Amino acid sequence: MQEIEPGKDYFGNSGIMKGLGRLHDIRIWLRLVVVILVGTISAGGGLVYWSTLQQKKIAVDQARDFAQSVHQMTMAGLTGMMITGSIAQRNVFLDQIRDSNHIESLKVFRGRAVVQQFGAGLAGELADTAAERAVLDTGTPYFQVFAGADGDEKLRAILPAVALESYLGKNCLNCHKVASGTVLGAVSMEISLARANQTVRVFAASALGAAAILCLPLALFIWYFITHWVTRPLAHMTEGLTRIAAGDLEETSPLPRGGDDEIGQATAAFNKVMDKARELLSEQRLSRIVFENSLEGITVTDAESRIQVVNRAFTETTGYSAEEVVGLTPSILKSGRQDDAFYREFWRELLERGEWRGEIWNKRKNGTMYAEWLTISAVKNRLGVVEHYVAMFSDITERKKQEEIITFQAFHDALTGLPNRILFLDRLEQMLAQGKRSGARTAAVMYLDLDRFKQINDTLGHEAGDECLKEVARRLRQCVRSSDTVARMGGDEFTILLPEIAENGDVRAVAQKILDAMKAPLLLAGQELIITTSIGISLFPRDGRDGETLLKHADAAMYRVKGSGRAGMFFFVPDLMNGMSREARS
Repeated sequence: MQEIEPGKDYFGNSGIMKGLGRLHDIRIWLRLVVVILVGTISAGGGLVYWSTLQQKKIAVDQARDFAQSVHQMTMAGLTGMMITGSIAQRNVFLDQIRDSNHIESLKVFRGRAVVQQFGAGLAGELADTAAERAVLDTGTPYFQVFAGADGDEKLRAILPAVALESYLGKNCLNCHKVASGTVLGAVSMEISLARANQTVRVFAASALGAAAILCLPLALFIWYFITHWVTRPLAHMTEGLTRIAAGDLEETSPLPRGGDDEIGQATAAFNKVMDKARELLSEQRLSRIVFENSLEGITVTDAESRIQVVNRAFTETTGYSAEEVVGLTPSILKSGRQDDAFYREFWRELLERGEWRGEIWNKRKNGTMYAEWLTISAVKNRLGVVEHYVAMFSDITERKKQEEIITFQAFHDALTGLPNRILFLDRLEQMLAQGKRSGARTAAVMYLDLDRFKQINDTLGHEAGDECLKEVARRLRQCVRSSDTVARMGGDEFTILLPEIAENGDVRAVAQKILDAMKAPLLLAGQELIITTSIGISLFPRDGRDGETLLKHADAAMYRVKGSGRAGMFFFVPDLMNGMSREARS
């Protein structure tokens, strides 16, 4: 048999052999392709399986990161609400976070330190599971993946809030009187992993079906998809949440929404949360600027009147720092100048009208009294229940002093300090009105004129005359009761009002006491002088029933004394009005 030589064309220029050779090559390549395909499929299957496990792990890690972000966002929002006095929106805010982020449950509960300082809070704000209590005790975050009643996997996350000098941009120790590191409370939430698991299952099934021809492109596509549509949005969300926690949202722009799928919906919800957070932070900053720079003192209390926050003007006016008064009631400022009846009326009006305005006296930390103009308003929630009281006040002590000085100057003699004619006539009219109502009151009006006072001014000078008038005023005050009124009518004329006298003898005794007091020598310009006075007296209601008549009759009686030798007293009688002249006066 002829040996077949390799490469020789035995069948038409060796075509069959070449074809068989090509077929052999095809088989080799086919085997190689099969091997590569099988290897690719196997590798792809393993890669898909590994990717499935990795995706599941990533989903859980991302859920944990997302839980951390939601925790920061929740605590930042609630902290802002507590500072601005918007705690009424707490449940609305929590519901919005839960619904917009597909969180199945969201709970905020208090630690023992907060409960001891501020109370148990609203319903559901206490730990009620062993895991929650363990987080409060240890301060360690708790994460657990478990199968829910519907068979879907869920992530339970319990994250503590720890009192630090810098937590979410704020100093927790300003409001919470605890040591640094104390667990103040925690946020508990359940995040469904169903969507993430469903995405993983769909990805695995699709990848296995096309692994033979599309394993690598599909892997590249999946990598691009995850990077562009999942990882990047989540990274942007994480960055945004970090900015929210830091209170820096000025340069944050909304995330682009790629579609209506879960990522697109989450992006849209996140943008809403960002807009709301930006709005709340802007309002909070503006409120804080206005609050701290207000010239009026501001105090915010809870419904039980426990102080929650005060501004700088409060501290400057009262002397108390915010740390000294937070948790106490404004009663620490009570001066004692208002009685219990005043405060009962104060609370009645505040509870009925929701507002009280008025003047009140309080006491500073150093014990000094000050007057303030106070406005208190009740802040109610949507149900009409009082949640806070906001008090604004301004120190009006200096204004009160100036008003008192002006009032005193308007109704008193500048030289002697005695009531002037206006105040004397006012008191006289008040006495007459009371006497007419009672029908049994007797009173006396004295009109006094110093004897030969003009000679003092002419010989010793007006300065000596002024000293004489001041000494006469002092002696007159010593001769009467505190309920009596001594007034200077002008020049050297004085009047005295004696209300509620029992009999004429009492008036005579007072007049004699004045005459005796004037006998004491008076040292003026180096000379000892004795100043005498003439006293005219009229009685109510015998000598008149109005002030003008009583003064006129007392004046007539006084001129009777002048005409009879001076330095004496005389009671008015009707005959004095017949031909009585003022020429006797000197």
